[in-house]
Amino acid sequence: MTIPSQDVSAARRAARDLVRAVEHLKSQHGDSVDMRRLLADAQRISEDLDILAGPDAAEPGIGDPIMIPDHDYPPEFWSDADRE
Repeated sequence: MTIPSQDVSAARRAARDLVRAVEHLKSQHGDSVDMRRLLADAQRISEDLDILAGPDAAEPGIGDPIMIPDHDYPPEFWSDADRE
C-alpha cells in the first residue's frame, strides 16, 4: 500500500504534537499509571506510522548521512578557530 508522503508527513507532525501535549499534561498532573499509558499510546502512534508507511517514507533530512570531505583543509580554514 502506498501512502502519499504529504499525508505521512502530516500524520508524523500530528503524532509529535500529540506526544508533546501528553508530556505537558504529565508535567502538570504528575506521573500516574494512566498518564504513562496515555504517553505510551501516543508514542506508539509514531511507531505504527513507521510500520505502516515503511522506512522509505521517513521524514526527509532526519538520519540522512552527511558527507565529510576526506582531504586536508587549507590553513586559512583554521585561522579564526581560536575565537570559537
